[in-house]
Amino acid sequence: MLRNILGAIIGYVAMVLVAVGSIGIAWLVLGGEGAFAGEGPQPSLIWLGFNLVSGFAAAMIGGFVAFKIGRSPGATKILIGLLLVLGILIAVNQQFFAEERVTVDKPVAEMSFTEAGKHAVQPAWYNWVIPLVGAAGVALGGRDRSHSGDQPRMA
Repeated sequence: MLRNILGAIIGYVAMVLVAVGSIGIAWLVLGGEGAFAGEGPQPSLIWLGFNLVSGFAAAMIGGFVAFKIGRSPGATKILIGLLLVLGILIAVNQQFFAEERVTVDKPVAEMSFTEAGKHAVQPAWYNWVIPLVGAAGVALGGRDRSHSGDQPRMA
């Protein structure tokens, strides 16, 4: 059991590192103009789409790492549970309890990555989809591949 918990934790760390790295790369490529829809705090569809795809890939890597370290589907299941619980808590917080964002006189194109992150307002649907995308990615990445010729088992 301890091995499964350790696998889930290290899988989560791997997933976060890949996700943060991909978001940084997207910011470098798209900049403020491509990351936001107009001058407001709403992210562009390109930004949201990229984050969903890269988040899915990061979750697959996290699931793979969790399964390899845990050596059983239990590690993958723990990571899926962790993602769903954290994701739902974050979505509820964003939907019902998030503080109002402070408007800035500075154009989005001139904001740093950190400034833009403080003022970005994700659409409500996006906050609810993220945990599902993460769970699906972990399940796919954390499959038991030890049964050659058999149908892959989902964690």
